[in-house]
Amino acid sequence: MAKDAKKSAKSSQQSAPTPVVGGATAGLTPEQTKSRESKLSKMIVRSVFGTAMMVSFGGIIWLGHIYIIIMLAWIQVGLFRELVNVRNKRKEDRIGRVPLFRTIQWLMFFVAMYYMYFKVFLTLGLEQSILKQLPEALSWRLAKFVDYHTLIVFVGYVFVFVALVLSLRPGLYKFQIQTFTWTIAVLCLIVYQVKGATVLIFEGLFWFILPCALVIFNDIAAYFCGMSFGKKFVSFPLTQLSPNKTWEGFIGAAFFTVVFGWYFSDFISNSTWTVCRQHEVMAWPSPLECEIDDVFVKQVVHFPYEDLSLFTVFAKPVQVHAVALACFASVIAPMGGLLASAIKRAYDLKDFDVLIPGHGGFMDRMDCQFLMLLCTYVHYRTFMKKHDFTADQLLGIIRTLQVPSQDYILRNLADGLNRTLAS
Repeated sequence: MAKDAKKSAKSSQQSAPTPVVGGATAGLTPEQTKSRESKLSKMIVRSVFGTAMMVSFGGIIWLGHIYIIIMLAWIQVGLFRELVNVRNKRKEDRIGRVPLFRTIQWLMFFVAMYYMYFKVFLTLGLEQSILKQLPEALSWRLAKFVDYHTLIVFVGYVFVFVALVLSLRPGLYKFQIQTFTWTIAVLCLIVYQVKGATVLIFEGLFWFILPCALVIFNDIAAYFCGMSFGKKFVSFPLTQLSPNKTWEGFIGAAFFTVVFGWYFSDFISNSTWTVCRQHEVMAWPSPLECEIDDVFVKQVVHFPYEDLSLFTVFAKPVQVHAVALACFASVIAPMGGLLASAIKRAYDLKDFDVLIPGHGGFMDRMDCQFLMLLCTYVHYRTFMKKHDFTADQLLGIIRTLQVPSQDYILRNLADGLNRTLAS
């Protein structure tokens, strides 16, 4: 018995790594020890700043819709800066020979942003909410400004186009055309692709929070699954574009993201703040009230659908939609990250910026988000949205018509209503 105890103690001492001279750990080389400590340090830094970002995001969600729009616009500014700098930093000698080089790039960005946001506000009828809150004299002037929105965008576009052509210099034509093409591609990625996200914010915060949370969770799950199990079952990387991504991280994250999407969608759909549409622009948050859509109410859900029901569950239909979105977030949305990796490899970059410790820049965090938000917008338009306009928006449009047109609509509505009541 005593001998066995001594043997056991001796074997445990041999198996437990102990510090030795040189900063290494028994059984490991100094390089392996340093690598282990580096991994732990990275995980701690990444976790701390990731938590800080999520808390900040939650605070902005609490503040309300208009503040989320401001946050989104601010992120777009950061993304544009990072992406145009990818090329600009390597071409400083040529840029100095082109007049108004950066000014023209930023003017292109602001014209695109003005067009996109103003168009969304007009589509949702939010400009009427803003005008109602202003003094009458100012409201009247801004109403005229709204009437000439398309003309203002066109004038801005023409001004930028003419400035671009006049800035062309002999010997730099190829460089300038390549830069112009790159800027257009960046605008498509970070401005026009985000138009749907702006609509989702006012159509119900649920449809904005859910896709963002799915991508964030998938990224976290992939990181920790990869760190814990990476290359233990499959030795080759997921893709050559990003050798650090592993199959274990990809598959593990997909599983956990689907589970997370099922329960998280149920949790956030319990509040009217997330499921109700917002048709007013308000400086301070106030409770929202609305008739809860059936998709947010627990009921018997048939799989795969009612006519071919293999099994049923008692849940909210929106949880099924969340699972579909979670699958996209796990399989397709990471392609945005691979595109970002390809850009970084093409320009020999580790990160797009050093703004966020452990995370890089805006593009390093948002590379998957915009594709995910676009998918959610298409999903919402296809399966959720029943009408393009609310009753209030239709009334607002009707008020802008001439009196004979309003009278024509009124008579037709009255006739249709009478026939409906008679039947």
